[in-house]
Amino acid sequence: MIAIVACREEPLPTPAATVNVAAVGDDDNIEVAPADTAVPQATSEAEFTPTGPPTPGPPTPTPPPPKPMTICLGAEPTSLFLYGDDSLAATAVRHALYENLFTTLNYDYQPQGLQKLPSLDEGDARIGLVEVREGDLIVNSAGNVVFLVPGVQFVRGDGEFITFDRSLTADGAEPLLMQQMSVNFTFKPMIWSDGTAVTATDSVFSYQIAASPDVPGDHSKIERTASYEATGDLAVTWTGLPGFLDPEYFTNVWTPLPQHQLGEFAAADLVSGSGSLPNPVSNGPFVFSDWLAGEAITLRQNPNYYRADEGLPHITELTMRFDLAGETAVNQIAAGCDVVTHDGISLSQMPEVLAAAEAGDLLASFVSNNIFEHIDFGINSWENYGDGNRNGRPDWFEDVRVRRAITLCTNRQQLVDEITFGQSRILHAYIPDDHPLYPAEAQAWDYDPAAGNSLLDEIGLEDTDGDGFRELVERDLSFSIVATTTMSITLGTNSESEIRLRINELVAANLAECGIQVNTYDVIAEEWFEDGPFSPLFGRRFDLATFAWRTGIAPPCGLYLSSNVTGPEERGFGGWGNINATGWIDEDFDAACSAARTSLPGTPEYTEQHLEAAQIFTEQLPIIPLFHYLKTAVTQPTVLNFQPDASQPSELWNLAELDIEE
Repeated sequence: MIAIVACREEPLPTPAATVNVAAVGDDDNIEVAPADTAVPQATSEAEFTPTGPPTPGPPTPTPPPPKPMTICLGAEPTSLFLYGDDSLAATAVRHALYENLFTTLNYDYQPQGLQKLPSLDEGDARIGLVEVREGDLIVNSAGNVVFLVPGVQFVRGDGEFITFDRSLTADGAEPLLMQQMSVNFTFKPMIWSDGTAVTATDSVFSYQIAASPDVPGDHSKIERTASYEATGDLAVTWTGLPGFLDPEYFTNVWTPLPQHQLGEFAAADLVSGSGSLPNPVSNGPFVFSDWLAGEAITLRQNPNYYRADEGLPHITELTMRFDLAGETAVNQIAAGCDVVTHDGISLSQMPEVLAAAEAGDLLASFVSNNIFEHIDFGINSWENYGDGNRNGRPDWFEDVRVRRAITLCTNRQQLVDEITFGQSRILHAYIPDDHPLYPAEAQAWDYDPAAGNSLLDEIGLEDTDGDGFRELVERDLSFSIVATTTMSITLGTNSESEIRLRINELVAANLAECGIQVNTYDVIAEEWFEDGPFSPLFGRRFDLATFAWRTGIAPPCGLYLSSNVTGPEERGFGGWGNINATGWIDEDFDAACSAARTSLPGTPEYTEQHLEAAQIFTEQLPIIPLFHYLKTAVTQPTVLNFQPDASQPSELWNLAELDIEE
């Protein structure tokens, strides 16, 4: 999969050693008088006055009974450090230890540990002008971090694309200005589990650790940061490099780390877990208690959690097991798991999960994992593939009516029912229909083979010889047939995917009913996904091609920009390492998508142009969108407030709110 990184535009295990925690009893560190010195004060008889039976005081409140919960993960984390293991299992545990600063529900962003999300409209995010000089670090017009030297192309403060030369900063020249973004964030008052206040400097410390070359992960946002500094006890300000207008500017904040506890340790030691690292303090709903390698991590309620006055967390002790990883979800529920996370549930378990849910043994949740399966049309193929000569075939797919007809003839609901056991939904674009930027007037092209056949008839594709397959017919002036070309196409995918092989088998049968002969083939993934020019897929040497993209929160319209069509750059294409394998070029789509990608979320242009791009896409159909794969999680019927979400990576994002019905 290819991840698109926004630069002035939007983005497209070794078991850990057992950690021993010294047990702390309820009476530890409490000063009391020794028993042999506690002598009652004598009272003289004259001072004694009978008063009768003592008046009973108010009853001592009975503490609520313990409320444990067991969550079963798909694997054992290798590290709980914030910038260590980035697996789903580690992410799940970190939701217990570190408060979410924001969430990503419903393909959008919401503040949680922040007072609010900054916005340009409300003034806590700003775009200003800054003077730049030769040698300064900037973000150029291509979104790359470069030094400003002669020959560099960049966007001047007035929006003009120019190439730098020394005359621009010579004595007497006007100041050379570029746009620069700065954003203010304010944290909610929080307390570490050891009683120390969480401060803005903890977030700056976290940023400094994340920026270390010893810390793995994507450093692209850090590389585009000019400064990140505390501006108050609970306030920080992020400032980007000149030229970097980040569409996700409201996420440029770093989760606090306890500087008072970890400040003396090197970043490399924090990542590796080596040395005498202390047990982590927490600002989340739970506190680390114990880690038994190969079996479970235990956490207990954080008494200093900043939402404690809301009665949170509901659970008093949390056990995260991984000793059952590899067992089926149904078996894990039977073994005592209250929650089984999606990283431990494969598609092959779906029939058993659905049967257990039907029997009332568990509750099953199905949400998109944002991996969308689709079939690309080879619209503009490379070189002589598809040019009508003896080495190719007619340009069937340049005609949008052919693309629409093939989509109408494809029974996508059958694919959803068989591949995802009816739990996913048909896609009609590169985003699902519940995305906030999905257009209300989007075209659907639902399964309708009669309508598909009519379109093919209209195009002039006929079955002239009665063999069941259509031909492209050439006639002379007297309308006599002089030549025919059978509509015979190929449908390929990678050999390793049994799912895609089955998809292609079903689609070929669907299209045969519309008179289209389909020959399926497969090649190994190494060849299928190889960069062009010799790859069948990204070398644009296919008729129809089945594969998947992983997407995120923002609509990935950039996948289909003409500037991203694979091919040699010297001939005007996007390079053989690019992503648009269809070869589709549509000026209106390009204009809308490009405008959306260079706009900032929250602005009218961002919304309007994304809606327009998706609308054009559903009308022009450069691909057949099929379905999203799923995140499947299960719980005991007694678990409350379990809320998996398609755009929130872990279903344990709201651990503080999980509860068990009494």
